[in-house]
Amino acid sequence: MHLPSNEIWQEMLTTPQIVRFSFPDQDGKRFPTLIIKAHSLLLKYITQGVLVKLFFFSLSDGHFSYGLYIEDDHDKGVNLWSVLASQHEFSALEELVKNEECTIFLFNETCTCCAWISAKIVIDKSVISMLKSSPYDDPDPIKYEEEVLEQLNYLHKNTKEIIETVIITNMKWETTQNHFILNGQKHASLNLLTDNEGTYQEQLAQTFLGNLSPQGAYLNTQLHDTKGNKEFTDLVLTHEYGSILLESKSLSILQRDKLPDRTKLIKNIKKSTEKALKQLNGAIKKLQNNVTVFDQSGIEIEIERLKPPHAIVLVPELALLEDNNSHWFACMVKFMEETGGFLHFLDTVQLFRIIQAAEMISKASDEITAMMAFDYYLMERPKILAQHRSICVDVVLQLS
Repeated sequence: MHLPSNEIWQEMLTTPQIVRFSFPDQDGKRFPTLIIKAHSLLLKYITQGVLVKLFFFSLSDGHFSYGLYIEDDHDKGVNLWSVLASQHEFSALEELVKNEECTIFLFNETCTCCAWISAKIVIDKSVISMLKSSPYDDPDPIKYEEEVLEQLNYLHKNTKEIIETVIITNMKWETTQNHFILNGQKHASLNLLTDNEGTYQEQLAQTFLGNLSPQGAYLNTQLHDTKGNKEFTDLVLTHEYGSILLESKSLSILQRDKLPDRTKLIKNIKKSTEKALKQLNGAIKKLQNNVTVFDQSGIEIEIERLKPPHAIVLVPELALLEDNNSHWFACMVKFMEETGGFLHFLDTVQLFRIIQAAEMISKASDEITAMMAFDYYLMERPKILAQHRSICVDVVLQLS
């Protein structure tokens, strides 16, 4: 388990994915530490031993920057990056060049430490001179985004300006079991590598939504039938302004002989998302027909049925749906026409961002609850998607 500094914690809360070196104190000694925060799908690839490289380079104004390349797909991997921001970060890299030993900690969408491993990182000593000539004044990353991404686009070319190293791990990833206490006498438990992957994502959703309403979010809701119980939806959140129905569609990564590439993931998630649309359509019609819904314990749930409901399809990564934007927009229109409800495509990162925004709005107001703000945000988000003609949009709230 790793407890990040307040500065890194705040960065995690505001950034969907980051990589950051730190130099934490443990029993009077400091050890180089690499923190990786990303969505759980990418974290699973990391723990399954895909190629992970570090790149170090200087920016045009002298700032030192580094990128982490994760080959979750042979043709198109993922790049995470940071710009040197603190003395502790400088010291961690300086020590790492000397001793080559580093502990890596993975953080998921909830900013929770979920896995760690010891690693060997051999870095060329020329990095020291790059470090010493760099300021570390906590720079604004947005200012450098275009330049950093341009540099990272040439990672596989033979350039002298970029120093490259491969992260070597000689042991298995260790996981932490995280427990969350939620409203309505509910709880959620998460383990990145041992949980059923579908259950893990459902528990993430319950963790995000569970404190918006006093009674909490209901997981794995049921319909009672003479032939046996049937599932209603994966998750239900109800309040005076309406109801929220969520279907979670995960992807199987662990325990495979061969990790799937992105083409395979896109194909699988498209099929699962189509199924989710049918399930949510049927669930709303059952609400409109006043069919009784029960929680896992068999207790009837009082659901708001008069106001238009929000239906959410939760996927591991929205970018996997982006190539079919026009299709999903057509589905949103058709869904609203058929049910009178609102349809949303979200991944775990965006769901967390919307919850954050709702809580920020609530804290800034004496009259608006987090649930009211969440409902409002869901109403406004489709307008932004329509402007950008993409369902894969990172909506960030800034309060003046």
